Amino acid sequence: MNRENWTLLAICSAQDKGISPLQLQKSLFLLGKELPREVGRDFYKFIPYNYGPFNSTIYGDAERLSGSGLVTVLYPPGQRWPLYIATPEGIKHAKEVEKKASSDATSYLKKIVNWACSLTFQQLVQTIYRKYPEFRANSVFRN
Repeated sequence: MNRENWTLLAICSAQDKGISPLQLQKSLFLLGKELPREVGRDFYKFIPYNYGPFNSTIYGDAERLSGSGLVTVLYPPGQRWPLYIATPEGIKHAKEVEKKASSDATSYLKKIVNWACSLTFQQLVQTIYRKYPEFRANSVFRN
């Protein structure tokens, strides 16, 4: 499993409602923190950034998935950030990828994406900071 496959699985886990960049970042962060053996040593490495744990490679991977026709990047009206939504081809590909992944990791990822998508921006950031205060170091979020 490569990192891009984990990104696709996270986006597919959000189903047709899509996933924001923040939700995607935090979901993959938690997956790597909670199940490091399952995702492997080559998984995303996160640094403390404006809103907690961050890895810019995730956005590049999401854009590549979009370029391959597996993900659609939408900008909802009045919103400054995109939503990543799996295409039918992306869902089909993710089902094949999922067969090669740890079932514990895929199950956890689905659960954590659903959880992250249920929270507001503020709730998600605050929850991450409570559990991983070291990732607040460079935060611009003061609440």
